[in-house]
Formats: sequence, structure tokens, C-alpha cells
Amino acid sequence: MQNVTELLARFIHGLSFDDIPAEAVEMTKKYILDWYSASFAGMKINSAFNRSVLRVTESEFRGADAAPLLGSTLMTEGGAAFINALYAHGADMDDGNRLAMGHIGAHVISAVFAVAESVTRRSGTTKSGKELIVAINAGYEIFNRVAAAAQPGLVKRGFHSTGTAGAIACAAAVAKLLGLSGQRVYDAISLSALQASGLIIIAESGQACKPLNPANAAKTGVFSARLAEEGVKAPLYPLESEKGWLHAMTDSPDLRMITDGLGERFTVLESYLKPYPSCRHTHCAIDAARELRQELIGRYGNLSSDMIRHIHVHIYENAIRVSGQITVPKTDDDTKFSIHYALAKTLENGSFGLEDLRVDSLTAETAALIEKIALIPSPEMEQRNKGIRGAKLSVALRSGDIFTKTVLIPLGDAANPLNMQEMQAKLAACSEGMTDEKQRKKLTENVMALDSLIFTSVNDLLK
Repeated sequence: MQNVTELLARFIHGLSFDDIPAEAVEMTKKYILDWYSASFAGMKINSAFNRSVLRVTESEFRGADAAPLLGSTLMTEGGAAFINALYAHGADMDDGNRLAMGHIGAHVISAVFAVAESVTRRSGTTKSGKELIVAINAGYEIFNRVAAAAQPGLVKRGFHSTGTAGAIACAAAVAKLLGLSGQRVYDAISLSALQASGLIIIAESGQACKPLNPANAAKTGVFSARLAEEGVKAPLYPLESEKGWLHAMTDSPDLRMITDGLGERFTVLESYLKPYPSCRHTHCAIDAARELRQELIGRYGNLSSDMIRHIHVHIYENAIRVSGQITVPKTDDDTKFSIHYALAKTLENGSFGLEDLRVDSLTAETAALIEKIALIPSPEMEQRNKGIRGAKLSVALRSGDIFTKTVLIPLGDAANPLNMQEMQAKLAACSEGMTDEKQRKKLTENVMALDSLIFTSVNDLLK
């Protein structure tokens, strides 16, 4: 039995800032900036759920260690990590990884920020921006590799990698930030694997609850690292044992996804940023619809459902399984997990943004377009070894003309990245009404210079 837990623990313990390529450092900063965008969006979009959670957890999280984003009430470090992860995933605009089939920054960055602020408040010592970047990369490496090793079996079994692998990633990231020994990093990973949880059923209904998965991952990671710091001894072989995490998540774990290129290839460079506030499985269809709409309007001067006979979407089965079950959204939460709705709104308006997450945005035209959409399972649209996770959109007009557009790599992927102007536009849209231009400019400057700064709190980067 290959001891991959020990391999990962040694890697995390030995990782230094100088080990991380310059391009990975710069990409990490972009993911941190995007974490703020996603968090602001989640605070607005999922506000009712956020308020309920805050009321229920008020006594549990009360403390003096750290503050959540834009928070005035101090919380325990685990509480701040939980609440910030809740915010960061609330609008489904946070980053992710295609192979891991889950989100990373929402929990890893939230956990690292909370503990870094806690260390400052508890001891008066501070963590450098470089230390944060190293810890965040540790979390990304663990999540992307461990989750990928369990996919696609993990999601087929009904688990959500954001929560299940997220707990392990957060434990490793916090253990690294705290400077724990290799053995205690191992114990942190093991303790978090024991507690890892999260079901993907939240993509079908009750989507407002989906942020509980990264939130619990962040809190569990903090708790596990702190237990390891105390010297708690955890089970051996927590990932690779027949009774371990990998075999609980899938029938066929692929350990090569963990070991190949470890320490040489940094997976933060292989992850993605999201331009649209919906499940990533909807994005290739949105991209195709945007381009096809422009082509049709350029040809005919307009586009309406009356012109269309049918719309066929050739897309991979995992997308249909996760985001193809809701045809007509009945709640605001449904709008984030419906390929039909996202595609129809994009064909209708040429875009898909935060304003479309209100179910009252579903117009008669939206409904008419939805009725014409059929999802067709197409295995060739998902090829993990080639980085393909796309869709082929075919629009047949009543005139007899047929227009097609294939998008194999959606916007925001490492191979098709957002530029800084697009990231700034996302930040402005997500934080509208919560920040001003001066704050956004300062935030961008501070984050992009983080490797030369001392970190004090999540809110100070806005100043």
C-alpha cells in the first residue's frame, strides 16, 4: 500500500515560498482577489440564509480571535473561517478545479485568513503575505490532487468534493500556516479525513444550503490542525487504507492524480475562475450561447424564440447529472443549477449575471426558449486527459438553417483565463453597494502586493 498521506505530509511540511513558481504566486494573488468578489456576491445573493446561520451560530462562534469579511463582531477562528466560507460560496462565483470537480478558495482562503488573524490577536505576532501564499498553495495542492484521485466516482456516489476533500485541504493549509511538524501535518490530514462531509444533493434542491459544505470544511480544517498542534494522534493511512477516505469516496481511486508532478506542477495554475454566477457545469453552454447569439443577430438583426424550432445541447453526463435536472427554476436558488435557464437567459439577453439569479427574471421569452432546449449526453464533451469539459450548442431555426457552436474549454479556465480587466469588472459587479471604487482599487493593490506585506486581517486589505 502506497502511503500517500505521508508523502503529502512531507511535501506540505517542506514547502517554502521559493519552491512556488513566480507564475503560481501571481495566480494565487488573483485567486485571493477573486475570493473577495465571490464573498461579496455571496453576502448579497444568499443573504437570507446567511442571516439564519448567523443567528443560530451566534453563541457558538462568539469569541475574540477573528472577524468575518466586513464583520464588526469578533468570532472564534473556526467561526470566522466558517462564515467567510459561507459567504464565498453563496453565489456560486468562487473558483474551482475541473479535475477535482469542486471549489477550493471558498474554504482554503477563508480558513487561512481566519487563523492568520487569530494568531495576530492571540499572540501579537503576525503572518507575512508570503506565509499566507504558501499555506494557500498547500491547500490547493491537497484539494486538487486528493479530490481528483476520487473523481468521477466521488460525485457519482453522491458526495461533494468541496466539502469532503475541502476539510482535508483546509487542515493541511492551516497546519502549514502554523508551522507544524511533518508528523503533525499528517495527523491534521488524518483528523480532517475522519470528519469530512458533504453531499452533492444540494445541487438539486435547497441550494441556499450548499455553502454549508465549504463552511464545514473550513471549520473542520481549523479544528483538525489545532488538535494536531496539541499532539493528538490520529489514525494511520487515513487516505489510502481500505477503510480510508479514498475508498469511502470511490471504488477506483487513482493515486497517480496525487503523486504525479507533486512539488513540480502547482495546480493553482490548472484551476479556474468563474465569470458567471452559476454552477460551472453551465458555463460551456453559456459561452456557446453568447457567441451563437451574436452570430444570429449579426445575420438576422434579432433573435427570438419564435424563430427557433429546437435547441440541442450536446454535453457531458456529469453536467446533466448536476445541473440538468432543473428545467424551469421555481426559486432563486434553482437558477444557479439549471443549464436550461442559464442558456435561455443568455440567448435572450446576451449575458448571465447576478441579476439573473432572481426567479422573477424568468420572462415569457425565457420560458419559451427553455421549452425548446434538449440536453443530449455526449461523452466526447468530457475528456479529462485533454482538459476538455465542454458543450456543443445547435440551434435549428424554423427557416431550416442550423447554427452550431462548440466550446470545449469555458471562459475562466487556465487555458482560457480571465484577464485583469475582467476580474476588476467582476469585483465591481459583485461588491456593488458594499464597496466604492477607492476601496476596490486599494484591495487590488494590496492583494497583488501581498508577498511584500504583513497580513493583519481580512478587512485590512480593503484599507
